[in-house]
Amino acid sequence: MVLTWYILKQCLHSLVLSSLVLVVLVWLSQTLRLVELLVNNGALVADSLLVTLLAMPLWSFLLLPIATTIASVSTLTKLQQDKEIVAMNAAGISPFRIGLAPIVMGLMVSAFLLVNSAYLLPVAFAQYAQFIHHLKTSAPAVILREGVFVDIIKGLTIYVDEKQGAHAFKDIFIRDSRDDARVVEIHAERANIDLSTQNPSLELFNGMRVQIDEESEKAQIFEFDSYLIYMTQDTIAGITRRRDYNEMSIRELLTNSGDSPQDFRRMRAEAHYRITSPWLPLTLAILTTATFFSRRFQRSQYWTPIVAVIGLAFFTLLAHVVARSLTVVTPWMFPLLYLTAFAPMLCGLLVLAQPWKRRGNVRGGRAHDS
Repeated sequence: MVLTWYILKQCLHSLVLSSLVLVVLVWLSQTLRLVELLVNNGALVADSLLVTLLAMPLWSFLLLPIATTIASVSTLTKLQQDKEIVAMNAAGISPFRIGLAPIVMGLMVSAFLLVNSAYLLPVAFAQYAQFIHHLKTSAPAVILREGVFVDIIKGLTIYVDEKQGAHAFKDIFIRDSRDDARVVEIHAERANIDLSTQNPSLELFNGMRVQIDEESEKAQIFEFDSYLIYMTQDTIAGITRRRDYNEMSIRELLTNSGDSPQDFRRMRAEAHYRITSPWLPLTLAILTTATFFSRRFQRSQYWTPIVAVIGLAFFTLLAHVVARSLTVVTPWMFPLLYLTAFAPMLCGLLVLAQPWKRRGNVRGGRAHDS
């Protein structure tokens, strides 16, 4: 028990460090991707941190298996370089007992990912998607500036002469060419923006609307007291945001039929992926330990098992991703997800247990007694 705790402390220390490094790298890459959305929509630094925090449960499915592998490799390599593994073997300690600490660490990470898959991810990603949607829908109120022509979306340009508040404007001009068959130009004395619905809109007062049809090239002009224009690509009032698969629970993914056969296949593939992927840290920890204590690598240079572990980990993660893609195309291939997650684990445990070695010792002992 003391030996396991001694190695486990080193594993957990390496796990924390490697996880932090990977989180920073992913955060930087995601920030570069989201910086245009966050800056253009008037988001604050705190908003970018919130987006990162809410996306963390999704990133953990990729980051934690890699971090677990790095922590296992670094700990076992250090023990090997310090000749501690040699001393443990000389003391008669079995490879399984020495490698129990990385396996326990992998089990702890897998337990966290199971909770994350079942409960944390749907809740956090729903908040993430809602936050991003709010940024996009509230963008018009943020980016409309006095004396500047602003392209809200493709085909919709708005000019405001004077801002009278966060949601009120004076002397506003709009050019709407979202419909290829016509171009609409509107001038109004004042306008109010409504962000209370999923589809933001502008309510215009006391103005004139000019519509030019592309085919006839005739202009239709009329005046209005009140006019409503929607500011997104869809012009249907009350449109609702489509839920992402990551917002759904595993039960929903397994029971809902979806809106189309393709949607049905994707939901089933996502459900089986959410069930199997949390076990990858445990699988990779067992593979790493089995590789280091394999007879083939025990007497080789220290970098040889590291290269072998990197290759096995990459192949396992890649096989799991490919199995997920195949399941989307062909639903009956979902057992591949379970095979790629659990078959390497069983092989690693078999290498660590070495039952053939015990049988050989028993036979040798009987032959010696005779």
